[in-house]
Amino acid sequence: MSAKIISHTDGIVTLKITGLFTYPDQLVFQNALIDMIPVQKISVLTIFEDFQGWSNDDRWEDISFQEQSDPYIKKMALVGEEKWRELALMSVGAGFRDFPIGYFQPAELDRAKDWLMKD
Repeated sequence: MSAKIISHTDGIVTLKITGLFTYPDQLVFQNALIDMIPVQKISVLTIFEDFQGWSNDDRWEDISFQEQSDPYIKKMALVGEEKWRELALMSVGAGFRDFPIGYFQPAELDRAKDWLMKD
């Protein structure tokens, strides 16, 4: 699996994605996140490490998870190489969701965490 939740502390769920991200990987993450969100509103930190992109799958267009989870998400920060910025922001629906989404370089991981902690 190329995606896993590596921590859930201080209201921030941290996900690490490595290698090729597949739609089944996304479903596993989404199901785990759904189990967390009824407890409290959260922020999401996604770290792309040794990332190789997204698999080719028609199901990526399914936004039902966004509709279900968005009321429980405060902010989302994506941390990865500059070459993934546009595709990563597009893949999470930046600009179409009701919470802020930021993109940070790997050297800015602490800045991304600080940004998520601020109201």
